[in-house]
Amino acid sequence: MMKAGKACFVVAVMMMGGLAMADPGKGGSAPAQQGDVEDLPVCYARGTDTLGSAVDAVAVADLNATTNVGNPGFDAGLALYRACFSDDFSFTLQFDGVTALTVPDPATRTADTDAALQWANFVNNAFRGPGYKNTQHHMGSISSEIRGRHAQVVSYLIATHTYGPAGAAPEGSTAVVGGTYTDEAVREHGHWVIKQRTLNITSSITHLAP
Repeated sequence: MMKAGKACFVVAVMMMGGLAMADPGKGGSAPAQQGDVEDLPVCYARGTDTLGSAVDAVAVADLNATTNVGNPGFDAGLALYRACFSDDFSFTLQFDGVTALTVPDPATRTADTDAALQWANFVNNAFRGPGYKNTQHHMGSISSEIRGRHAQVVSYLIATHTYGPAGAAPEGSTAVVGGTYTDEAVREHGHWVIKQRTLNITSSITHLAP
């Protein structure tokens, strides 16, 4: 017969082991979930840079337009956005802490609004207007805090935008932007996705090519 002290010790060890094991109902162990959450800024950066090189996509006034659907670069960027956004995703852009806009616009948003398409069109417009030929978003200092099915992720940004031959600056010039992303993420359908993203731009400089 097992003594009471040893029995308590065995139960304690089993409980500790249970805490370290993956919990299928919660999507895996804490380290695995944290890794998934902190992959979200990278997923977003890949989608954005895919649009950055989609130079044959065109700017559109209506963010709901499907004009660029069928363009390989635009479609690939949109697919990445869909992979890391929730259906009710929104993006808020700030400059030194002052809000400039939110996409989709809360004033006109409906249950049928395609947030990922609107944001892909917005980003594509921002890149095609100045005539960038590619972009590269460097994500770093990523930290996260998970509370049940909700998480907050903070990451630092250095984004390089290179002008093409028909750009607003001489070809090869670069616009470099620095800022901080704050993401509110949720777990939906077994995956972590970004529900709300805020970019606070804190610096911007253009280096002109000779």
